[in-house]
Amino acid sequence: MIKHEKKYLILLFLICTIIMGCYFGQYIFNNLPLEYGTDIRPQWYLFYEEFRNLMTNFLENKSLPFYSWSTFLGTNFFASKSYYLMGDIFSYIGLLFKIDFFQTALILEILKFYVAAFGMYYLLSQYNLKAKVKMIGAICYTFSGWAIFFSGQLVFLSFYAFVPLYFAGLENILQKKKPILYITFTSLCLFTNFYFFFTISFFTVIYYIYRYYIINESFNKFLKDTLITIGYYLIGVSITMILTLPTIYYILGNDRLGAFKEGLVFKDIQVYLHELVSIFVPNYLYIYNTNVFETNFHYSREICMYSGLITALLLPLILTIKTKFRTATLGVWICFLLILLFPRIGSAIHGFGDPSFRWTFFLILFNIITSSIILDKISEINLKIFKLSSTISFIILISIIPVSALITNQSLQNLTYQIVLFTIYAITLLIYVLIISKKPKHLLNILLIFTSIELLIGGTILYARKLNEISKIENYEFINKVSHVLQDYDNQLNEVLNSIEPVNPSQYFRVYIPHESLYWSYSHNMSMLYQLNGTMGYDSTYAPSINDLKALEPSIRDFESEWIFNIKDINLLNFLNVKYAIVTNESELPVGGNWRLLSNNFRYSFLIYRNDNYRDLGTTYSKIELIDNYSDSKSLSNTLYVNDNDFEDINALISSQETSILENIQYYDNQLTGYVYSDASSFMVITLPYDSGWKVKINGENVKTYKVNGGFIGIPIFEGDNQIEMYFTPQGFKEGAIISFIGILSFAAIIYLKVKKK
Repeated sequence: MIKHEKKYLILLFLICTIIMGCYFGQYIFNNLPLEYGTDIRPQWYLFYEEFRNLMTNFLENKSLPFYSWSTFLGTNFFASKSYYLMGDIFSYIGLLFKIDFFQTALILEILKFYVAAFGMYYLLSQYNLKAKVKMIGAICYTFSGWAIFFSGQLVFLSFYAFVPLYFAGLENILQKKKPILYITFTSLCLFTNFYFFFTISFFTVIYYIYRYYIINESFNKFLKDTLITIGYYLIGVSITMILTLPTIYYILGNDRLGAFKEGLVFKDIQVYLHELVSIFVPNYLYIYNTNVFETNFHYSREICMYSGLITALLLPLILTIKTKFRTATLGVWICFLLILLFPRIGSAIHGFGDPSFRWTFFLILFNIITSSIILDKISEINLKIFKLSSTISFIILISIIPVSALITNQSLQNLTYQIVLFTIYAITLLIYVLIISKKPKHLLNILLIFTSIELLIGGTILYARKLNEISKIENYEFINKVSHVLQDYDNQLNEVLNSIEPVNPSQYFRVYIPHESLYWSYSHNMSMLYQLNGTMGYDSTYAPSINDLKALEPSIRDFESEWIFNIKDINLLNFLNVKYAIVTNESELPVGGNWRLLSNNFRYSFLIYRNDNYRDLGTTYSKIELIDNYSDSKSLSNTLYVNDNDFEDINALISSQETSILENIQYYDNQLTGYVYSDASSFMVITLPYDSGWKVKINGENVKTYKVNGGFIGIPIFEGDNQIEMYFTPQGFKEGAIISFIGILSFAAIIYLKVKKK
């Protein structure tokens, strides 16, 4: 197939290159970072830098990239960042480039678009379509509204790029009984992002039944064939268990899971109006201006169904096809309609969290497949039906903004941009209708050119607009300055702090730094850039035990967000071992602290203060209460707060009334060691977030760990000398590694049998 269609593949490559050149060339020639997307700066950038550090350490010291000390209070990086990058093959490709994150991200974005284009072309090849039809479908998929809108969420685009190859693998099973491609991309998709894999698994059932019905004459062998396919699916899944199982254990504690808040239907009619037009106009062009369909919920802004007007125009023609293809396709669309109408269904396919429209990547893929099949027989279309449906679409486009303005009492004068935008797309729609109705000699060539131009213009406008914003405030000069405010090279700040007091290299301490001044409000994750133990974080996959701390101390949340944290309360900072504060002036210090100035000229102008109420990482307690008795007037620093189930056990361990501390601390990679002397048995709180992955030994013997004081580690301390060793391995890693090994062996056996049979 590749040899026969080489010229078309080269042409597809050139078209994609031209479109991406218009998107990204302006960033390259102006030497500006690609900061498109809400989270690429505050999350992806910093997470990737920590990932790079952990992987470099792994290559140099053979220490597995499990635990991050620089994430918010310390985190199971291996499991928590599987959502972001830990299993994404593109992240590992990025490590090959010895350039900065933003340049790396740009190269990887371009690579993902190419993978999406050729993957979609290959999927459409399974339908035996004309080469130019496949090119149109591939371009529509590659530069769809979903792809552009979510290209700022790096792993989202990674997953999107693999989706066509996943379904191409399923086609190989359905048509040729060949499972290799399917198993491979089942593994790759799950490795890349478990969140979207949960969604795609839901749609796999729909797609499989749909295609089985079309391909086969009957369902006589359906059960047998399906069980075999499920077996292949499970082999692909099992290969990923080395990462997936630890992730499952970890993510089950996330409070976003099951956080459904909508009713049976969406309360705001704007959601449905947005759904109605998002197939005709790329939502990113009006979302990033004044959004006429604004509902004040982020998920409703993610309604992305656009994949070129050619797709939207051809879909209604399915009604004119009198075969079981029409019946099956309408059945799938009914499923789509139910999900679009009822948020409870949309929530179910996204882990029972807030309803989401991120699943529409599959709707786009399915619509492109359907429209491509129709386009392949363009000479046979019913022009009467085509013109009627196109007229309805035109009326919707020119009337939707006035209707929306009327419903929401908005002034049309304030919606001039939207009116012009939708009018342009309505006129473009008419041009398509004119071209298709006339059926010129080189119709597919004309449609290919016109569709490419349409997709090129929309994306170019968006990236140019974002470029203008970046060039004004956040260019490379800005990024270089904000990333070097406190140090010139990695770990320099830690070296300075460790030299301030001789005892520091054998202690664990955190550092308070104001977000607004020294971090320039850039990100709550800057501690990762400076290799610090900080007191801030922005992370939707934060340590589950932080939920307990949030319940006790709601003030840790910043901007009223459930996953942005900035601890400023002095009592909590004392409890969390904050020893130093670095500020630009005294007024930035947390109120009520016992601060002592150590230096007034750090980095020429910054102030370093010592917290004289510094509390060691590990401290024993003699007072114990139930956690239900905790209130704002009480302190986590002097009282042990425990759950009902643990109260009697922990209380029985406390004999000493003296306070002991953890000394001679050494922490690196995935371990921490220290020493404690106690005059009698006692109980110690170690203020690292509780995680079942921590295994603790005292004098060489394993001891039980408890979750205490709002989600931190508690351990028993024995009379006399206590040599403490803590080792972190993500919960489920060992079991997952065994399952992965079995999965790889099974996959290898299938490959061997298929090759032998051939």
